[in-house]
Parts: sequence; C-alpha cells; structure tokens
Amino acid sequence: MTRLTLTGQRRGLRELAYESIRDALITLRIAPGERITEEGLSEELGVSRPILREALQRLQVEQLVDRLDNGRMRARPVSADDVRHLYAVRSALEQLAVREAGARLTDPLRMELTTVVGQMRSATKVSDVPAVTELGDRFHRQLAAIAANPVNDQLMEQIRGPIDRFRHLSVTVASRPKDSTAEHEAVLAALLAGDLETAAAAMDRHIVSGRDAVLLALDEQHRTR
Repeated sequence: MTRLTLTGQRRGLRELAYESIRDALITLRIAPGERITEEGLSEELGVSRPILREALQRLQVEQLVDRLDNGRMRARPVSADDVRHLYAVRSALEQLAVREAGARLTDPLRMELTTVVGQMRSATKVSDVPAVTELGDRFHRQLAAIAANPVNDQLMEQIRGPIDRFRHLSVTVASRPKDSTAEHEAVLAALLAGDLETAAAAMDRHIVSGRDAVLLALDEQHRTR
C-alpha cells in the first residue's frame, strides 16, 4: 500500500486521519480492493488505533471501505454495475437541483456561476486537471446551495464518497477535462437563458458523459492488468 502521511489543515487528529485516508481512497493511492489494516495505518500516520477505527467507520458509511466477514477491511472495489447504478441516481438528483436552482437565480448568483465556469475554461486551457475537477465540483455545490433542497442535499451526501472517487477515475481519460468544461458551459448557458428543461437535459448529458468516462477508465485498467 502507498505510504500515507497526515495532510490537511491543522485541526484535530481525528479529522486529519479521516481526511488523509479518505484522500488516499479517492485518489486511488489506496487501490480499490486493497486490504487496509489499523496496525499499518497507525504506523504510517502516527495516530492511535481508536482514532483510526473511528475514521474507518466513517469511511465505511461513505461506501469507500468494506468490512469483510472475517473482520478484515479493504478499499471498496469498483464495478461497472456500481458505476451505472450510482450515476443513474446522481443524474436524477442533479437534474432536480438544476431545475430548483434555476427558479431561484438572481443576478449575483448568475455571476457566481459564470465566474466558476470561466475559471474552468481557463484551467482547461493550461491543462490544470485538478483545478478543472475542483471547479466542476464547486459548480455543482453552488447549484445545490441555490436550490436549497435539504432532502436532495442529504441524498447527494450519501453517495458523495463514490462520486468523488469515480470523478477521479473519469479524468484519467485524456479528453474528459475539456469535455466536462464544455458540458458545464452548456448547463450554464441554458440557465442564463431561463430554459430550465434544456438546462436539466444538459446536466443529464454531463452526468452520462462522466459515467461513460469512468467505464472507459475501468475498462482500460482491466486490459492493462
């Protein structure tokens, strides 16, 4: 397993341990299916077993870690069916967020969304893939905040872990950052025009395109093993 160190802002050790392990899972430094041990993580991160146990329990709830029947733990494997099922749910939730956010837009909020997509465009031009990924996530979070639907937010949070990991997989496909930026531009253009159904359809195409990139990345990984 890739050796880990504590990373993140200086908060409590519990949060640092959780964030460090989560980041390693999301970025695939801990590979899907890889065995995880409290003893190994305790030695690498320099934190106590109880702290690690708490972090791993949180990650299990986030569907990033599995506890097997024998009590051992592993990074949750990824299957094509998992991807298809999750992205079908995500598309429905994101389309709802677009429709509800579009009905609540004000000029300042339109400017905020326009600024984020403009920053995505700039990051794409210089091939700054991490920035493109982070800004895309920010765009979705801003839409959710504008929509202000707590039930939608709660459901999205339940699938946040796998989404974050799948997003990291998708950008390993060379064309994905550029495609993703264009897809966000299409959603924004429809929102600015006040055409909520077109915005929702553009969001669906964006989610489906992301799903297909993840499936392609998985297929490429399997063929290179």
